Amino acid sequence: MDPRQDHDASNLLDPRFRRQVAFAGLGPTGQKRLLDSRVAIVGLGALGSSVAMQLARCGVGHLQLIDRDWVEADNLPRQVLYTDSDARQRLPKAVAADTHLRAIWSGLKTEVKVADLTWRNAQELLGECQLVIDGTDNFLTRYVINECQLETGIPWVHAGVVGASGQVIFLQPGRTPCFRCLVPEPPRPEDQPTCDTAGVLLPAVQMVTAHQAMLAVQYLSNPDQPMPMEMMLVDGWRHLLRSIATDRLRSVGCPSCRGSRDFLRGRAGGDVAVLCGRNAVQITPTHPQETDLGKIAKRWEGQGLERSNPFLVRWQQGEWSITLFRDGRAIVGGTEDPAVARSLLARWVGS
Repeated sequence: MDPRQDHDASNLLDPRFRRQVAFAGLGPTGQKRLLDSRVAIVGLGALGSSVAMQLARCGVGHLQLIDRDWVEADNLPRQVLYTDSDARQRLPKAVAADTHLRAIWSGLKTEVKVADLTWRNAQELLGECQLVIDGTDNFLTRYVINECQLETGIPWVHAGVVGASGQVIFLQPGRTPCFRCLVPEPPRPEDQPTCDTAGVLLPAVQMVTAHQAMLAVQYLSNPDQPMPMEMMLVDGWRHLLRSIATDRLRSVGCPSCRGSRDFLRGRAGGDVAVLCGRNAVQITPTHPQETDLGKIAKRWEGQGLERSNPFLVRWQQGEWSITLFRDGRAIVGGTEDPAVARSLLARWVGS
């Protein structure tokens, strides 16, 4: 590289980034690439809001903010961008995040999408970005993102956290295993704790998102460099960090790698129907399987369990309710908005 090019690039940069530019791994050229980058963040809860803040402060120039949910008071201990005022107003998370991010850096360009990312809109929402950040709370959306990225060839950074533990991995089509190689089928609901049922601690979130944001900065500042081929595992409560090599985990039988796009084409994941006159939405899995209602009921004890029998369990908090049946079908009461219904089901049952 011509040193004069690096010098010219540094003259164009905002002085606020001078200490980042001084880091040899980034330099003026890397910082300029960050400024020119466009990143989609899907989900702006604990993970997404933290990564969004870190990328904005690092100087990623354009963030596409995608979230279907709104700010609630019990979000605030772990979702670092939001305030009491946001919760009182029940602002959409994408809207509140946009306001706070642009207050951090007025030069940031944002695109706000108060939307539920599904197979119907994934390619439209993600297709123009150079990188996708996974801040989601459910497996169905991750499978949709995975197949969308396999179609476009655009990499993404997956992360998840529950309790004090989490994981992060950089996924690049054609180079790394895909998400479905690593998780061939969605976990059964009774085997999948959620943040609302098992809890989550902010320090664990920050440990996970720091690694997620670092991977993003590394890739965006130099897309040609080799990226880590490991999944990072974090146990914040026991102060453990370890990694698992993933280069040998590519599955020769993975349907998504072999070209199947069942999730992206809407052939997997479930059907959603608004129940007219009942203020409720029914969500039916594409492939029903028997659900251990006893485990779900135990998870909900003291957290809204209203009814439990061999045929169904029912949860209710305020205006919201979830009735879950043995075949995995759920009726979410208190809304006729499928996005709200899917959000509540992901939070309290998993998917």
